[in-house]
Amino acid sequence: MSIKLRRLASATAGALAVALTLGSTAPAYAQLDAINPASLSPEEYDTLLSVSGALPLGSVLGSVGSVGLSDYPLTGSTDPSGPPPKPIDTSITEAKYVAKLNASDYTSRTGYEYWEVQSLVMKRKVILEVVPSRVANKGSAPVLYMLDGVDAPEGNSGWNHQGDIAARLDGENVHVVMPTGAFAAYYANWNAEDPKLGYNQWETFLTDELPGIVNQGLAANGHVPASGKAGIGGISMGGQAAMHLAATRPDLYQGVMSFSGYYSTMDDIGYQTIRGTVETRGGTLENMWGPRGSEEWKRHDTIAHAQDLKDTAVYMSSGAPAIDDNDLKNYEGQATRELNMFLGLLLESGVREGTKAFEKALDRAGVDNVKVDYATSGLHNWPNFLKNFDSGWDYIKPALYGDDVDPETGTPGSGSAGSSGSLGSSGSSGSSGS
Repeated sequence: MSIKLRRLASATAGALAVALTLGSTAPAYAQLDAINPASLSPEEYDTLLSVSGALPLGSVLGSVGSVGLSDYPLTGSTDPSGPPPKPIDTSITEAKYVAKLNASDYTSRTGYEYWEVQSLVMKRKVILEVVPSRVANKGSAPVLYMLDGVDAPEGNSGWNHQGDIAARLDGENVHVVMPTGAFAAYYANWNAEDPKLGYNQWETFLTDELPGIVNQGLAANGHVPASGKAGIGGISMGGQAAMHLAATRPDLYQGVMSFSGYYSTMDDIGYQTIRGTVETRGGTLENMWGPRGSEEWKRHDTIAHAQDLKDTAVYMSSGAPAIDDNDLKNYEGQATRELNMFLGLLLESGVREGTKAFEKALDRAGVDNVKVDYATSGLHNWPNFLKNFDSGWDYIKPALYGDDVDPETGTPGSGSAGSSGSLGSSGSSGSSGS
């Protein structure tokens, strides 16, 4: 790695620390703007972070679940605290809805239900966080599956404790389903059981088993049935997975929205991010898709399969390597605040480059049912993820409701699909965050 990049990394971290102390961040992100994330190799990522000052990297790994970072490009073998892997239960012989759990055991918020279900392919129980449609007398409702970031706690998704999606979609005729407990799994089918991260067959569970399970749960709990149309979305790791699943199964999902996802598994940034996510959670990367460059790594490289989204409403957004008031509030009081913000700056800068690259790939593939929001600020954290949620939902909503349903009221026969959202990139988002 060049001496110039080493000096730049050190200067960036130093400027960030000084800027935070003085209450101004302009010098820090001015330094970071000089780094082109697409030009960094995995080794350069390691060096960039290792020379970023005297701040303790180890303590960041231990606290990352509380700082709002969902993925970050760190390498090295650690064994951080995290949930134990779910044991394989060989007594499970079918995928099915099991029971409705006591919601007060999981949240104090209203509108959420918690379902225990079982997966045949993963041979384990899964807790679904569900917000059933609360629109009365409007017939069936589409299903919106929302995926969490890397820490994906069981029974308490970020879409509840950070985003309160029940309040955000209050009055919408849609069933929202959040599968929980996919810790560092990328919602993927893994090649092998991992001693730390368990036996993961999430893609098959989500696409082949979950739609039928949701139908069973809706009927068992007296909710209106699913309409047969669905969308999928997520943040960070979940956004990347949502885009892959939408491209792989366009028969299942009519719309997809991704907030600060990354869409290549084959370039250096994509590979290094996945590697860092898995290894800093104690997992073994080759248990996931085998060696880098394997057919499974290629299959998950959505940027290489952009044409498969030609019939899907596609929404994505990214922040920018510039700190705003929401970021300052988000990181306030953290022991490793400077380094956490530096990582958030670096990662969201990479996300922005990856989003631009994917937008170009979609354009080359002739996929024009796309909307992209590029914010002028916002790091890799929940306030930034959520600032464009309404824009994303408004864009994909008509595809879920269909031609014969009014997307504003869910009333059949009104016919206004396609009236919400616009094609192409929107440039800068003017939203203020959440």
